[in-house]
Amino acid sequence: KSAYRQLQTYKEVIPGLFAYNGLLVISDGLEARVGSLSAGFSRFMAWKTADGKGEASKLISQLETLIKGMLNKATLLDLLRHFIVFEKSKKEDPETGVISISTVKKLAAYHQYYAVNAAVASTMRAASEAPLRAAETPASYGLTSVKEQPPGDRKAGVVWHTQGSGKSLSMVFYTGKIVLALDNPTIVMITDRNDLDDQLFDTFAACTQLLRQEPVQVDDRKELKRLLKVASGGVI
Repeated sequence: KSAYRQLQTYKEVIPGLFAYNGLLVISDGLEARVGSLSAGFSRFMAWKTADGKGEASKLISQLETLIKGMLNKATLLDLLRHFIVFEKSKKEDPETGVISISTVKKLAAYHQYYAVNAAVASTMRAASEAPLRAAETPASYGLTSVKEQPPGDRKAGVVWHTQGSGKSLSMVFYTGKIVLALDNPTIVMITDRNDLDDQLFDTFAACTQLLRQEPVQVDDRKELKRLLKVASGGVI
């Protein structure tokens, strides 16, 4: 908490220092957490794995795991390029009725980072015409290997997340990467509830910089058929 408060002081006294800031790390030498410029203390999270395959031992300091797992060159560059988004939120003062708009900077947590990269690697394998060689899989997807499955079978797998784990943002990060990796494919999101559909669309609409296009929310089958009559492209 002391390190977090120190950063808040720096932000107030020398804000110019943070003009190009990607992420912030707070640590007491053993415990360590990472967060964005606008994150509150509770939003600073530990990076719990050094390799993305299993949680680090409790006997190893969080700082060492964060340095090896997140601050290695390949992961850090990948995080800065593909796993940071900005979301605007409205807040109305109940007494005055004044509406204020704030911008929140969001950074992927470790589970989102590794899940998205595993999904991208699996999608590339499923969409490929030939087996991916080892040299084709690592740094570009943040992984060292892809499970041995037949190429081109069009089955990319499933990511199973718990409630409150940031599924919507994981889908945004995945879409942002796959749009580049597969040369602007058509992405279709299917949800089973209206409120979830609205929430997911709002999240995607706030992240157009990462997606490189404006997402579209569909009202009926007719509109969906019309939007799908394209050679490629579109987030629906």
